[in-house]
Amino acid sequence: MNRLDLIYSAATKLFSEKGYRGASLQDLAQEVGIRKASLYHYVANKEELLYHIFLHVGERIQAQFLKIRKSCPHPLERIERFIGCYLSFVVTDRPAFRIFLTEKKELTPQHRERVEAVCDLLNSLMREAIVQAKMDGLVPEDVKEDLATLFIFGACNWAVGWFSPQGKYSIKEVARYYASLFLGGLKEGELNRGGPL
Repeated sequence: MNRLDLIYSAATKLFSEKGYRGASLQDLAQEVGIRKASLYHYVANKEELLYHIFLHVGERIQAQFLKIRKSCPHPLERIERFIGCYLSFVVTDRPAFRIFLTEKKELTPQHRERVEAVCDLLNSLMREAIVQAKMDGLVPEDVKEDLATLFIFGACNWAVGWFSPQGKYSIKEVARYYASLFLGGLKEGELNRGGPL
């Protein structure tokens, strides 16, 4: 691992443990084993480190979603694979994913706009699959794709707080259950039988 990658890795660990505001560049320098002034040979400021972490997570998820979209024409299978992909980042990049969920407000407006564009694309790809499922007659026509998309990502996001690799279920089991629970509800129209939404 080169020095810049080491800095990014240490920043991810510190921001995840202490929060962006709670972690200082001095903390980071000590973690990496260099002087604080030497950090500026690699990064302009602390916010640039945070932005890199966001892009590192967001663009990797985005790339996987685009691959799934291209390789998986069946919309229900695509939704299931999107869920599995998204949840897998809880395990493979958990500290960075936690930052991705909680520290967006600390980005500059320009950086936040770029990160939100990535999030918007993920939402768009999920909505697209749900709309296709409706058009193909695989789910009821009155399913609300915007609320369904928020429901899926909301459920997945909470897993970062409670999932443990040493726990009762593997992330694959969680992903499979989430997908079956959600898709079962869609197929039966259960999301739309509870009242006048």
